[in-house]
Amino acid sequence: MLKAPKFWYKKTISLNALLLSPLSIIWSIGNLIKRKASKVQKIDLPVIAVGSAIIGGSGKTPSVLYICRELKKMGYIPHIISRGYGGSTTVNEVIKVKPHMDFNFVGDEALMMSNYFTTWVSKNKFHAMISAKKDGANILVLDDALQSYNIYKNISIYVYDSIQSFGNRLLVPSGPLRESVKNAIGKSQIFFLINTEVCNDLNDNHFKHILKYKIEINPEFKEKKLIAFAGLGFNKKFFDQLKSENLNLVLTKEFPDHHQYTVDDIFLLLDQANKNDAFLITTEKDHVRIPNEFKSSVGIIHGEIVSDNNLGFTKEIEKYI
Repeated sequence: MLKAPKFWYKKTISLNALLLSPLSIIWSIGNLIKRKASKVQKIDLPVIAVGSAIIGGSGKTPSVLYICRELKKMGYIPHIISRGYGGSTTVNEVIKVKPHMDFNFVGDEALMMSNYFTTWVSKNKFHAMISAKKDGANILVLDDALQSYNIYKNISIYVYDSIQSFGNRLLVPSGPLRESVKNAIGKSQIFFLINTEVCNDLNDNHFKHILKYKIEINPEFKEKKLIAFAGLGFNKKFFDQLKSENLNLVLTKEFPDHHQYTVDDIFLLLDQANKNDAFLITTEKDHVRIPNEFKSSVGIIHGEIVSDNNLGFTKEIEKYI
C-alpha cells in the first residue's frame, strides 16, 4: 500500500495536484457511471453505513465499533459487514471472520473488529448481509460503505476528523476525496465530529455527534523509553496522541497504510529499540500485521471512540430504525 501524498493535505493547491487533475476527471466520470449503473438491493434489516469522502485515516473503523457498542446497549445484535480491504477473498466468498485467521485473507481491519463483534467479509456486501441475517443479526453496520451505491441504507453516518478535514478538497489522485464533499454530506444523516465541535461545511440542520478518540496507555509503558511505529492512513494522528500523553517517545517510524510487516522490518525496529534501550509500541490494527513470532515483543496501544452524549446519539438512531 502507498502512503498518502503530503500535497493532499496542503491548504494551497500544489503543482502535483494540478498535473494530476485530468486523472481526477476520469475518476469522477467513473464514479458517476458506477452510481448510475448500480441496482439498489435491500434487506429486511436496519442497515447503518459508516464512511467518509476521504481515503484512509478518518476514524471509520473505531466509529463502527462505537456504533456497535451503543446498538448492543439498545438491545440489538449488530453484525459488521466489511469488504476486507487488503485481504485475498474472492468476489464469490463470504467469510465469517475469526480472530485466529490470517489478515492476508480477511484484511487487518476486519480481523481486529472480529475481536469485539461478529464480522463478515465479502467483496459482495449484500451476500455478506444475507449471511449475517441467517446467523442471527438484527441490525447491520457497514464499514466504509458511504460509496456502496448498490446497498439500501436506513442511515448513513459521515465520519469527520478535524486533523484531516477534507484535505485540499480535490478528487483522487489530485486529492484524498473519493467523491465531492457536497455529495458525501448530502446523502448522510448523522455526522461524527472527531476531536472537534466544528465543521464549516455543516449547518444547524445537520445532526452532529461530538466524539473523541481516547487511547489507553499501559502503566508499564509510562516508565519506559518508547519507539512507536504505525502503518495507518494518517500516522501523524497516532504519534501526536502519544506525545500528548507525555510518554518518553524517543523515535517514531512511519509505514504505508495496511503495510505488511516483514521479519526484516521487525528486526530493524528491534535493533533501533536495543540501541536506544527502548520498547516498541504500535496500534492494535498494526499489531495484527506483525509476524506471529514477534507479537510478544511489541506493545499494543488500544484506543476507542468515546462521547459525553451517547443518549442523544441513540435517540437520533431510533428515528431511522
